[in-house]
Amino acid sequence: MINAPLTDDHVIVEAQVRDYGFSPAQQDEIWRRWRGDQSFSLIGRALGAPMQNARRFLHQSGGVRLVLQQRAERHLSGSEREEISRGIAAGESARQLARRLGR
Repeated sequence: MINAPLTDDHVIVEAQVRDYGFSPAQQDEIWRRWRGDQSFSLIGRALGAPMQNARRFLHQSGGVRLVLQQRAERHLSGSEREEISRGIAAGESARQLARRLGR
């Protein structure tokens, strides 16, 4: 049970993805072979890893590859937002902040 105020519309859940000792290249290979309908046994043998590790790696995501979200260039980064916050607190104008950030 989550004790959150009734006004909260969102609950943030962070999930940590384990790599089970697979390098990024091996993870790509696992996904390629999984999409090619290879068995866990064949995937494990091809990578020289226990079948259970390949199965667990895929199982943790429900068999759906998670794509890293990337912010569009036109959106402000976290560090830019922090700079703006500090600039506002220091009394800088919007033009000064934009010039300093190159925006």
